[in-house]
Order: sequence, then C-alpha cells, then structure tokens
Amino acid sequence: MKLFSLVAGLLVLAPAIACAQARDVHDAPTFGGVKVGADIDYRWMEAEYSLPRIASDIDRKKGGIGYRAHVGYDAQIGNMMVIGAEGGIGRGGKTLSVASVTGDYSIKPSWTWDISGRVGVLAAPTVLLYGRVGYTWLRVREKTDFRAIASKDLNTSATEKGFLYGGGIETAVSPGMFVRAEYNRINYHDGLKTSRASLGVSAGF
Repeated sequence: MKLFSLVAGLLVLAPAIACAQARDVHDAPTFGGVKVGADIDYRWMEAEYSLPRIASDIDRKKGGIGYRAHVGYDAQIGNMMVIGAEGGIGRGGKTLSVASVTGDYSIKPSWTWDISGRVGVLAAPTVLLYGRVGYTWLRVREKTDFRAIASKDLNTSATEKGFLYGGGIETAVSPGMFVRAEYNRINYHDGLKTSRASLGVSAGF
C-alpha cells in the first residue's frame, strides 16, 4: 500500500517536475559551467630542420591517431557569446625519421599537455562556433644512430613548447551533454609543427 501511494504520488508530480526542468533548461545558459570530456584525433607532425651530426636535414610529415582528456569552464554571456578556459593531456602521433650516409635520426612524440582559452558565438541556441588559442608542451624522444663504430649513439628526451591556435564547432545534444569537432595548429620551436583534427564529447556540470 505504501509503495502504491509512493508511485501514485510520483505520477502526479511527474508533469510538474518535467515542466520545471524544461523551464530551467530553457532559461539557463546552454553552454555555461564545468565540462569534462575526451577527444579522439588524427594528428600530423612535421619536422623541418638541419641535422649537422649526420650531415643531413629532416623534412618529414606523418600522421597518426591520438587521444586527449580535457577539463574546462565556460561562461555564457547573454544569448550570443561564450568564453571559456580549458586544460588537456593526451598522447599520439607517429615517429619521424631520416637516414644519411653517416647515420640515422628519429624523433618520436609522447605525452602532450596544454592550456587554452576560447571565445565563441552562438549560431543557434545549441550550436557554438568558436576560436581557440593557447600554449602546449610536447615530450619527444630523439635518437641518433651513427654508422661509425667509434661514435657513440645518442638517445635523449626533451620537452618542446609552442603556441596553439584553431577553431571548432560544438553542439549541445542534450542538457549537460556536448559533442564537438575541432582543428588545431601548433608551432613548436626549431621547425617542429603539429596539426590536429579531433572529435570530442563533454559532460557539463
């Protein structure tokens, strides 16, 4: 009897609760709040610089699958603009290599992390077009194998730093759930660059 009364009460209150939720979703900013999510991407790494140790140059570009987790905060200003900040960490990409008569050289990307800000305009109540700028760090492993037996091979790790810029589109598919497509370009020092096209999903709180 108590269970029946509870169910009946919920059935009576359901329409009122649904109307209140719908009104809150309609009135509240769609894109504002904390977001946590993940991206899958395809990233191209480009290297173009001199390699005096093996008397050669590297001019290579290669693409590979990557992934990234992100957390951020967005603030919606009125019905037209969104500004936000985001941090992320990920990994991916392919090794670039070159060979010469004196030795072989390779550079392998590893973990990357970044911070960025974005500004966007609402093309529709649930569609955001935005631009992004930020700063990123990339761990790389460089290896040089000399053909001369008397020369000692080199195997070092380093952190590359560079500016990130790009843009994308994000859609609110339901209250608190967002999907996005984004393209970024990153310029590191010494002729190393990365391009990244990604698809992501975020949960809003």
